[in-house]
Amino acid sequence: MNIDRLLRDVESRLADWDPALRDELMDVLREAVARERRWFDPSLTVERERERRQDAEELRGALEAIHRSVRPAEALDEVLKQLERVVPTDFAVLAVAEPGAGLRVSAVRGAEPDVFAGALLADDRHLALAREERRAVAVTDAEAGAAPFPLAGAPPLGPWLALPLLLEGDVVGMLVAGRRAQGAFSPEEIQRTKAVASWSAATLRQVQQADQLRRYATLLEQVADVDQRVFRGDRPDALAAAILEGACRVGSYRGGVLILQTPRGPVVAAAHGEAFAGAVGRTAPADLASTSSRRLPAARMLDVAESLGMELPAEQTYLVPLVAPDAYVGCLALLDPNGESPDDRLMDAYAARTALAFRHASLGHALS
Repeated sequence: MNIDRLLRDVESRLADWDPALRDELMDVLREAVARERRWFDPSLTVERERERRQDAEELRGALEAIHRSVRPAEALDEVLKQLERVVPTDFAVLAVAEPGAGLRVSAVRGAEPDVFAGALLADDRHLALAREERRAVAVTDAEAGAAPFPLAGAPPLGPWLALPLLLEGDVVGMLVAGRRAQGAFSPEEIQRTKAVASWSAATLRQVQQADQLRRYATLLEQVADVDQRVFRGDRPDALAAAILEGACRVGSYRGGVLILQTPRGPVVAAAHGEAFAGAVGRTAPADLASTSSRRLPAARMLDVAESLGMELPAEQTYLVPLVAPDAYVGCLALLDPNGESPDDRLMDAYAARTALAFRHASLGHALS
């Protein structure tokens, strides 16, 4: 029975009574109900009610703080900050669900964000269970040894908790938090974390949309820059450097090289990033002159470094060919340790447009 609704119904039926008498009667009824509640449930005390109100105020304050943030990146950081405020945690991540690419870290609290930026959460059965059944999954102290926090490089933690971020029934991300202190997450803590997770889903979707807009804007800017260089009459070597720099901006890659096909074979025409300093002009191995988009494993980069005669980071490399309608131009080789991401899906379009521009510029200079 809903006692509060019953009291409101009684009060409405006494609408014709004298207000003072009606208020006095309702106060007597409420006191009687409160006494009965305390008799059947001793936990319903004044102190307990005060604690509940404090919890509600904390959650309301957390919600207001999250939605007060203007910039998307600040909003995600605020989510984890407010989570730490309402539930004691030492390390937490907010990961976005990417089609075919798992869960990618978008925000971190408890460590330097740059260390984990763009990293993928590990394949873990607890994360899979939370995602499939759309519910919170907690890992206790006893289980933490066999099921560590699902992020490589995370600090050593005891119990941890995974909650799917649901928006209109779809899993748009995952909130994962843990702590060093012993003791499993209580039902009350899980409930508070659920509240934060429910508010985070809409924020995460807004961040995704803002990132998508940023990526497309960057793509258009870099393609327009390359086209402008062609109209200006830049030489092919300067154009190659601009194409590579634009690719790194579109995909947020740390570095890479542009391989061009020449009469004497594939040659490094441009380099970007400290790792590839001094690579320009060297003969490139066949591995880097790819005719299809693919990823070169980190182990193969050791052979590439030996072929180039220089030291290179043993990281996965993303190869994107530059193919014009009438010829194969070359290939972009971009350092990409974080694997497939939405940025990669724009690279084919960027490579096709810039390949055509480079081909046009090369023919123009050859004729002149």
